[in-house]
Amino acid sequence: MLQPEAQHRPQPPAGLPRLQRFGFVIIIGVLVLVAAYVSVLINQRQQSLTAVARYNVTWLVSQGVIEVARLQAAIATYRAEADEEAEEAVQLWLDIVASRAQLLGGGEVAHFIREDPERMATVAQLQRALAAAQPLVARLAEPGVADRMLDAFAELSPRLTRLVSAAYAHGNDLVSGDVQQLGELYWTFIGVLVALLLCCGGLIGTLAMHNRLIRNAHAEVQALVQDLTRTGRQLAIAKEQTQEAMAEVQQQYRALRLRDAELRLQNDRFDAALNNMSQALCMADADRRLIVCNRRFLELFGLAEADAAAGTGLDLLMQSVRSAGRIDRALLAALGEAQSALVAEDRAGSFWREGADGRAIAVSHRPMADGGWLATYEDITERRRVEARISYMAHHDELTDLPNRLLFRECMEAALAGGRSRGQELALLFLDLDHFKDVNDTLGHPLGDALLRDVARRLRSCIREGDLVARLGGDEFAILQAPGRSAEEAADLAQRVVDVICAPYELLGYRAQVGASIGIALAEHVTGDAAAAANQMLKHADLALYRAKAAGRRTWRFFEASMAADLEARLAIEADLREALPGNQLEVMYQPIFALQTNRLSGFEALLRWRHPVRGMVSPGVFIPLMEETGLIEAVGRWVLEQATREAATWPAPLKVAVNLSPLQFRAADIATSMLHVLSQSGLAPGRLELEITESALLQSDGGVAEVLQAFRSTGIRTSLDDFGTRYSSLSYLLSFPFDKIKIDQSFVRDMATRAESVAIVTSVAHLANQLGMATTAEGVETAEQLRRVREAGCTEAQGYFFGPPESATELRRWFDEPSRSDRILQAVL
Repeated sequence: MLQPEAQHRPQPPAGLPRLQRFGFVIIIGVLVLVAAYVSVLINQRQQSLTAVARYNVTWLVSQGVIEVARLQAAIATYRAEADEEAEEAVQLWLDIVASRAQLLGGGEVAHFIREDPERMATVAQLQRALAAAQPLVARLAEPGVADRMLDAFAELSPRLTRLVSAAYAHGNDLVSGDVQQLGELYWTFIGVLVALLLCCGGLIGTLAMHNRLIRNAHAEVQALVQDLTRTGRQLAIAKEQTQEAMAEVQQQYRALRLRDAELRLQNDRFDAALNNMSQALCMADADRRLIVCNRRFLELFGLAEADAAAGTGLDLLMQSVRSAGRIDRALLAALGEAQSALVAEDRAGSFWREGADGRAIAVSHRPMADGGWLATYEDITERRRVEARISYMAHHDELTDLPNRLLFRECMEAALAGGRSRGQELALLFLDLDHFKDVNDTLGHPLGDALLRDVARRLRSCIREGDLVARLGGDEFAILQAPGRSAEEAADLAQRVVDVICAPYELLGYRAQVGASIGIALAEHVTGDAAAAANQMLKHADLALYRAKAAGRRTWRFFEASMAADLEARLAIEADLREALPGNQLEVMYQPIFALQTNRLSGFEALLRWRHPVRGMVSPGVFIPLMEETGLIEAVGRWVLEQATREAATWPAPLKVAVNLSPLQFRAADIATSMLHVLSQSGLAPGRLELEITESALLQSDGGVAEVLQAFRSTGIRTSLDDFGTRYSSLSYLLSFPFDKIKIDQSFVRDMATRAESVAIVTSVAHLANQLGMATTAEGVETAEQLRRVREAGCTEAQGYFFGPPESATELRRWFDEPSRSDRILQAVL
């Protein structure tokens, strides 16, 4: 059908395509020629632009003449007024002219110069003049040198002028030739553009003719496509019908495969879940026949797969289990009995049984609706061991293996509940090691742990059957005597423990010794239920322990009712003490210090006082230790230091102020920096501050004490050793630490009138201090006789109520307003 229709379509002339191809070739050739010619024109244009660069010849030559003229002017200026600046100008312009002369010998300028012998001679003369002038610059100050240089360049002026004229003429000629050449290029380029436009027009016409032929061919192709489309529709309808039939068949096939895959997946999942359970699983029907069991069930009871086939009776299965011998028969019987009871009652339940060998099995039983049952079995032997170990660790100290605080408290409450109900006595011993921290710090924690283990071993050896010893934490231990023991037996046990604990220890080659302080509480002093009674007994034992430590350690004390009252009083005064500084209840008093060699007032010691609104004046011996125990001493000590230094800054120089430094303050890492900051804030000179440090501060501090004292001395702050002679190893302190003064304790001064030993001690200390270059202050001078004796002993200063009691800052002003006051005191002494 398509073929005859195609034969009747009009056909284009046969010679037309050949003519079109020939026209395209001609137009393309013309465009290639035009492009080549345009490239030639562009090259010529570039050469013209390069020629323009030759105009620089005129500029270079003219600029050189100008610079020669400036050089002549600089020489003339120097000749008129010879100075360093004019000489530098001559050198500068000479360097510039020399640089210009080098440019005249290169590039287009060199070509221009070589065209004329006279030009070459001019440039050569310029270079000779420059060569001759260069060494003359350094001799410009000599007579006639400037004139010679000026004459040398003056001779060049006519020749350089002619050179410039020739350069200008040469430049004008080049410019005229370049302008003419640019004009020719312009018109040529216009012609090429016109020819190019004509070629483009011919090309457009040819393409339009060719496009008409393409449209005709496109129409023919469209007709063919329509015929093919009609045929394709018919084929598509047939194909859709076939695909619908195939799709229905495939859908049924996929449904079958999907159902089969789901069944296989469920089977695989069931098998995987069943055989990967940590518990053994067994399912039986109402006729006591095995439905299914997992791999873990076979492993737990030692069965083979053939022994546990589906449908096997449970009685036969149990015979196979007994024959396997994996489970103890007694344990197996106990498990069967317990599970049979659940089956008979048709109820769910969980239980576990443990065999004689320690093996334990847990069972979880669940009945099913059809009368069968499902049960899981788990070997919990290891879990029971772990739980037992965890329970043991939770109730015992890991280091000493003694019962810990938790287990001790449970046993104590049980003993209180049982013992008091039967009217039996019960005693609690609360034990704390003396100086354990010193052992731990000096010998190290491993040896400290070894010491605690030895203490635990010794405590076990002290107790009797029924007694309980525990470690409560750190170096604290407790002993609970069995009910029925008397108070005398508790005292005997306490003394026995003290004796045993105080014996020396051999620790990894080191010898150590600690003591023990014990507080004893009896159940007869407590009331309430077991928990409340236990709390009271622990509190009572703690109070008794505190009293034993206060009694000198290495001893024991029973709880007494007065201890609770003392504790309440202590807590009350501690609470009041915390409000003392914010409530402005603290004040600084000042006691005078006299220099015995000059018989003059040398300064005052700052003393802290607490004026309570209800208690009145509280003794420093009461509240200072409390401040140190509670940590308040650091803030209060800094406040005292700030108050004292601020007040001392107003005193006449060189009166000094002495301030006591607590061991807690002395242990601060920035103590030296803090002191300098306080001094800078108050304006007091460092040499007028004296810090009093007790031997306890040296004993409790680490090895950096000497460095701190040296830092004080380097800044000018003076230091004194307070309460000298009341502690051990004082003489070693004098050798190890750089003190400026020793303060002799008032206990020695007080007994000088009655005891020759005290006189000997004070005299020896004063003599020793004098030999070491230190001053000595005798504290507690209250009578003229004591003053006379400390003066005879060689003390340099004295302090005490004989000179005056501590006074407030306001009352202190009388010492300065009445200069004769100190004179009257000393006159009375003399």
